[in-house]
Amino acid sequence: MQTNIDHRSGGRQALSLAFLAAVIEGFDLQAAGVAVPKLAPAFGLTPQQIGFFFSAATFGLIFGALAGGRIADGWGRRTGLVLSLVTFGIFSVATAFVSSFEQLVVMRFLTGVGLGGALPNLVNIAAESTDPARRGRAVAIMYAGVPLGGAVASGVAMLGLHGDDWHSIFVVGGVMPSFSRRSSIPCCRRCGC
Repeated sequence: MQTNIDHRSGGRQALSLAFLAAVIEGFDLQAAGVAVPKLAPAFGLTPQQIGFFFSAATFGLIFGALAGGRIADGWGRRTGLVLSLVTFGIFSVATAFVSSFEQLVVMRFLTGVGLGGALPNLVNIAAESTDPARRGRAVAIMYAGVPLGGAVASGVAMLGLHGDDWHSIFVVGGVMPSFSRRSSIPCCRRCGC
């Protein structure tokens, strides 16, 4: 597989941006977990409803991963990644403004769709950003961003969630993907983006 990425500079840039996107994804994955202690009393959620709320994003991840791979194959990895980031950004922010349990579950499912669509694209971009001998390391570095993002979400929650405020974690998680730019991640010739 040939790429037009200079593995010395462009490859590092692509890997850095993929890592940053993985941090953002990890933040959004953990957002529900850190918000639920404030969110559950606000909606009067039962333990079963809390479980349904958490599983909604997981189901969304499944559909998003399938769709994200198809979009990347058809339109390119950058396009697939940008669409995924925009999707989970919009629906993460929308989660902060829901008024019912049903809306909460739908927004979390749609956030999961965006999160699931991002991961296959991030793996491919990380793998293609370096020479073949270092691909495993590049993917591992990118994937390390996911738990780091979760830790950042926990830190933001400790600093920023006061009183009954559960909204801010979803707003922060939704705004972060907007800092991504379509043209900022170099891509390979094979995908045509």
